[in-house]
Amino acid sequence: MPPPGSRLRAFAVAHWPFLILFLIGAVLRVLTVLGYRWAMWFPDSFEYIAGALEPTPSPARPAGYSLFLRALLPFHSFELVIVLQHLLGLGVATAVYVLLRKRFGLPGWGAALAAAPVLLDAYEIQLEHMVMSDTLFTALVVGAVTVALWRPVPGPRAAAAAGLLLALAALTRSVALPLLVLLLGYLVIRRAGWRALALGAAGAAVPLALYATWFHSEHDRFALTNSSGIFLYSRAMTFVDCAEFDPPERERPLCPRLPPEKRPASHYYVWSGKAVLRSDPRLPPWFSAEQEALARDFAVRAIRAQPGDYAAAVWEEMRLGFSWTRPVFPDRKTVGYYRFGTEETPLPRFVKVDVPDYDPGRAETRIVEPYAGFLRGYQDHVYMRGTLLTGLLALGLVAVAAGWRRRGGPALLPWSLALAMTVIPPVTVMFDYRYQPPVIPLACVAAALAVPRRVRPGGAADDVAAASEASEASEASGNGRKRPSDPGPVPDLSAG
Repeated sequence: MPPPGSRLRAFAVAHWPFLILFLIGAVLRVLTVLGYRWAMWFPDSFEYIAGALEPTPSPARPAGYSLFLRALLPFHSFELVIVLQHLLGLGVATAVYVLLRKRFGLPGWGAALAAAPVLLDAYEIQLEHMVMSDTLFTALVVGAVTVALWRPVPGPRAAAAAGLLLALAALTRSVALPLLVLLLGYLVIRRAGWRALALGAAGAAVPLALYATWFHSEHDRFALTNSSGIFLYSRAMTFVDCAEFDPPERERPLCPRLPPEKRPASHYYVWSGKAVLRSDPRLPPWFSAEQEALARDFAVRAIRAQPGDYAAAVWEEMRLGFSWTRPVFPDRKTVGYYRFGTEETPLPRFVKVDVPDYDPGRAETRIVEPYAGFLRGYQDHVYMRGTLLTGLLALGLVAVAAGWRRRGGPALLPWSLALAMTVIPPVTVMFDYRYQPPVIPLACVAAALAVPRRVRPGGAADDVAAASEASEASEASGNGRKRPSDPGPVPDLSAG
């Protein structure tokens, strides 16, 4: 048995491209902690903190992230929250690398290149530094994909674990609910067997049912939120013209007065204190089940009456995510939350009761130079351009097409999830640059699978994977016993 020192050297030689990138990513995160002490804030942050201090299912968004903060409440430290989120970011990059290297046999440089955007993207690092749900959400989704892809055909336990992780992601951000449908569809397409399909569905259904029961106890309705119809209404407000259809009398207060070209972005119609949903006494209470149903009915009528205008509004925002630069959207204030700032700003007055209850120390972000200045300059240049993300999605589609004879190949799952997370926000509410970082690791995995893999002893990587697929498909539909002669699907991680 070789001594530990030689094993460590062999490991470093085999994985040096990733280790260098990982070290750079870790240093960038340390600089972020030093330069912006201890956390950065978004308006939603304070609702999450309130939900952590007094756990209750919010009618506006799932409470999964609040429960994550609740678990860390005994430490009374936003610094700990942020450090853990940075570790989750590093963990996501590691999962991408290990999945591509160990499961799919990519060369070290190729797997490291796929993990690089997560490690180095300045907006990814800045998002990890905010008291927001996105980093936890990304980790759960990438974890689900990693588990589902670890074998050529997911077994029952892997399917159950993937379903559970995606359900937890849906309880963190509701955009993951359609991803569960895609996971189950993937299990069907890959012929994982009825047990895997049943356990995948059960793994997702149990936490969702428990949460819906909790929600019912507070809001007298089995649901995860009261917001989906309200958000769809806000989407419709960017194009709707009530002269194009005849809404019922009870929905007429929802009709906008300004022409479309003079209207604000979708988020105004939900969160502004002057928005009709919050200010018109003729309407049901804000985020009530009655208001959600009323808003949904109005939005559906508008979309049916103006499908072309709806499609144009969706595309007008979606294309922003494909741009080489980052055009200001929806407004400078919102975009400013996603930048490493230059000025310290006090917290809003209404939140000062909750924030000290969670962490009695200073909550306002303290900017410390020269670390902060370096990060501001870094963010100007090092981030995933929308054009590059488009290229990754296109490469992922190539991988899916190349694996079509094998029922889409493994790229089908990460690519379909990445595409769904790109399309769903502008279709259902609005585009936001904050929704892009969770797409990046999945797009990188799918794109990497379009690259020809190295030849290993005994045949090509694709040949070994195809043979393993056939074996595991038989296992999923048969007696569950694997033949000793079946080829193993993964290479040794320490190999060069």
